[in-house]
Amino acid sequence: MQLRAPWAFLDSPRIANVISRSDFQFAELQQQTVSVFLVLPPNRLDAYARWLRLLVSQALQDIARHAEGVVPPAAALNGAQDAPEATQAAKPSKRPPTFFLLDEFAALGRLEAIERAMGLMAGYGLQLWPILQDMSQLSDLYGKRAGTFVANAGVQQVFGVNDFETAKWLSQMIGQETTGYQTHSYKPDDPPSTTQNLTGRDLLTPDEIMQLPPELQLLRVQGTPTAIARKLRYYADPEFRGLFAPQDQ
Repeated sequence: MQLRAPWAFLDSPRIANVISRSDFQFAELQQQTVSVFLVLPPNRLDAYARWLRLLVSQALQDIARHAEGVVPPAAALNGAQDAPEATQAAKPSKRPPTFFLLDEFAALGRLEAIERAMGLMAGYGLQLWPILQDMSQLSDLYGKRAGTFVANAGVQQVFGVNDFETAKWLSQMIGQETTGYQTHSYKPDDPPSTTQNLTGRDLLTPDEIMQLPPELQLLRVQGTPTAIARKLRYYADPEFRGLFAPQDQ
């Protein structure tokens, strides 16, 4: 049996061509308005998943180092003579945080850099938005540490729930309300009696969550109750007209 080394994917001519040169540093995401798109077609996710993992990990590491001022980008590129300017550039700024949109998050596999980032990177001016199909994907990847992602999420956005376990978890997270009801009893020769009862009821039961209309979502902002909100559809909103290519093109 022949075993492939973890770095064997670097032997691919396509990968070698991609990483042969670079005129960009991920730390620049905190210095100026820059967008970086890492896109793989679905049929290439398995073959090039390690390349994607490598770049995401490198991006998180570069941003953390820049925020700490450990290895300022300008000093690393231009030498010690530029170190004062580089150190000054590495100081925290009031710029908006660097935003990582991680679609098909489960395709990345387990990444310790991501796990650390969920708990620590807010202090480095970085926000992560992992997108999952259901909670089982997160549990399969991170086991008991999956709770770290939920506990450190400032916003949770949920829609299109189709599996019972995820719906049950959401129902428990949303909580209960106190509801009252009356019971009436009748006995021969006695006047009827009425009893007031109090009981707890899920604010949203699992089946109610699974039956939410497609235009609605559950939105929870940290420290506030979960709300049922209407989804924003960019392709149907006049405000975004002309800012995207129609899907049929």
